[in-house]
Amino acid sequence: MQLVLIETSGNQNYIFSTNKLKENIGASELTYLAGTKWVLEAVQQVTNSALWTLWADNYQLINKLLDETLNKPITSSDDVKVEVIIATSGKALLLIKDKVTAKRIIQYVTHKALIEAPGLDICGVIHGFDWYQETLGEANRKIHQEFATFRSQRPAPDLRFLRLPVIDECSTSGLPASEIGFDFENKPVIRSVVSSSKVNYSEKGLERIRELIKKENPGINFPGSIRELIAYPDKEGRWLSVIHADGNGLGEIFINFNKHIEICNQNCAEANRNYVDKLRRFSIALDICTEKAFNSAIHAFDSPDKKLVMVIPLVLGGDDLTVVCDGKNAIKFTQIFLKSFEEETRENKIISAIAEKALGVNRLSACAGIAIIKPKFPFSVAYKLAESLMQSAKEVKKKVTHPETEKPYPCSAFDFHILYDSSNIDFKSIRSKLESKGQKLHVRPYVVTAEADIQGAKDLKWARFHQFYKLKEKIQVLLAKDENNNNKRQLPNSQIHDLRAGLFLGKSIADARYLLIKNRYIEQGIITLAGSEDSLFQKEETDSEIYITGLLDAIDAAEFLNVEEKNNEQKG
Repeated sequence: MQLVLIETSGNQNYIFSTNKLKENIGASELTYLAGTKWVLEAVQQVTNSALWTLWADNYQLINKLLDETLNKPITSSDDVKVEVIIATSGKALLLIKDKVTAKRIIQYVTHKALIEAPGLDICGVIHGFDWYQETLGEANRKIHQEFATFRSQRPAPDLRFLRLPVIDECSTSGLPASEIGFDFENKPVIRSVVSSSKVNYSEKGLERIRELIKKENPGINFPGSIRELIAYPDKEGRWLSVIHADGNGLGEIFINFNKHIEICNQNCAEANRNYVDKLRRFSIALDICTEKAFNSAIHAFDSPDKKLVMVIPLVLGGDDLTVVCDGKNAIKFTQIFLKSFEEETRENKIISAIAEKALGVNRLSACAGIAIIKPKFPFSVAYKLAESLMQSAKEVKKKVTHPETEKPYPCSAFDFHILYDSSNIDFKSIRSKLESKGQKLHVRPYVVTAEADIQGAKDLKWARFHQFYKLKEKIQVLLAKDENNNNKRQLPNSQIHDLRAGLFLGKSIADARYLLIKNRYIEQGIITLAGSEDSLFQKEETDSEIYITGLLDAIDAAEFLNVEEKNNEQKG
């Protein structure tokens, strides 16, 4: 028996290598097709099987992979040469009876990618094992190790596009130009073959995701371009946001999947069949939960006609989400997505059972990074910042752990940054200006998981300190209006500006300015902005020497978070 892994590499660099949204969408679609449609095409071409029908009926791949009349078990008959275990964006895992067929399928997919998606890094690896004597879980672990080794030895895709003889440069990717296309104003544009292939698939990518959204939200649509996004309903004061979210701990679950399922004294063949069925169902369930969470989160965007939502999904599948959207609702969208992802995985029996075994809790979690930018800011740079912010949010994995295993306890969090100054875009440099010896001017990242859902974690001090509802409470105080004074702010902007400036002058000066006005605005809730009774700062943990304030976070986020209605769901 042959286990075959076909997988793309460097996906983020391939998708977000340019600042053109059409190219980003098209690259995402090509990555998706490489692990789904093209793999099924290869199986049909090589084996003359009916697997190609899995792709029919409006891309209903998820349901049809589970249909054993189409995707037949590899051991059910001598005529069955291929069984698809996983077919998802950028990755496919197959069982194939002979090595010749395995090589032909890999050859077909990689050749298709060279033609349709030049620049996409994709390869396949074959691992032989005995179905009746060896466990598929161990074979899966080995094939991923072999894939990593093989990938590191292959030349980079950029070497396909040589510079000699000297030719013109693509206007977007910087690669050698190969053709002249036209932009939205019908002006000629010099493009590389890589950029052209991405543009050609952008409409198909948008249409596929529209179909996914229509399952849960019929009649809802989203903009097809950045121009449409920033011009609707008007472009005055418009902010955009790039959001990147990623699941926590999924890599470990997939690699050690055999440890998280019931074996029940099965022989090797029975255990392998159980492994295939549960791995396939888990992978499909993960896709479904992510899509449902996204469909719940799009209601964060208020539009005049209630049908056009201000978000453009670029990556949506597995445990990954990347969108560009209206910046004013980006934080609310992210909070709803993360909460919905937790809830969907908890309610899904397949995922909750595996999560209980792997993590000790019957749900999954995710982290997200939110980069809020002006419309003309380079999109690919904003994505890199969003990715760095997401990695910052992953600090929650180190801070919130299981008391028995010391492994990360499922807890979702996000980090954000509003980019007012485009001259300083490096994440480390941004944060270094807010941190000095003995003090931090931010609380980020923020935890969105309810306190009641992490009661089983080892130490809740860090999580309680970073709870999102505390940020919302501060913003409510900042934005509160005095109905008896022409709806002016209860806390004058001039006073808040003075406090903000004091933060950058040091703790003692900031606290002195706070104490100067504290008694004057105590009825307006100014104490909520403070860390303690007499200071804007407080220690994150009792034994810490670092003083932290959340005031700057609240001032920055106030414009981007609607807190008119008090919300205490996290305290639960």
